[in-house]
Amino acid sequence: MADAALAPTYARALFEKAVEKYTRDLRALASAVAKSNLLTRLDNAAESFESKKALINGLVPAQADPEVRNLALLLASKNQMHLLPNVVSEFDRLVARGTPGALGAITSAIELTDAEKDMLEAKLRAQFGAQLDFEYRLDPAILGGVIVRIGDVVIDGSVSGKLAMMKQKLETAR
Repeated sequence: MADAALAPTYARALFEKAVEKYTRDLRALASAVAKSNLLTRLDNAAESFESKKALINGLVPAQADPEVRNLALLLASKNQMHLLPNVVSEFDRLVARGTPGALGAITSAIELTDAEKDMLEAKLRAQFGAQLDFEYRLDPAILGGVIVRIGDVVIDGSVSGKLAMMKQKLETAR
């Protein structure tokens, strides 16, 4: 049964890799469109879809996710390729906020009270989205404070993290 507890970890890793790939592919597509000076043709209603498809096939990297290619084809078919930078920005915003049901992993040196948990959860939901779920862990090695992980965002408010930062500053000041 202990192995079943690993399923969320594997699922989270898979999800984060998928988001990373979509983000990379979307940005590469937006950059390629911007550098190509083909936006006018891709937004032109008089341009045939077959012509637009050929242009997009030249712009989208071969290793890009098929869904990103399909998005480009959809935008071109609707003469809305100009929306691509906005789509990328909105995707980035959604990723930064966390997905519905995203997990906030909170590590503390000691058990947090219910009131502390409620206050912390309210602040994190305001920043990352109301659908955020939480998982609490204890790690006495952080000495005090909390470390929050939501996706690839890490907020280190631990004493050990602050000490490490002070040590780094002192070493670089020499």
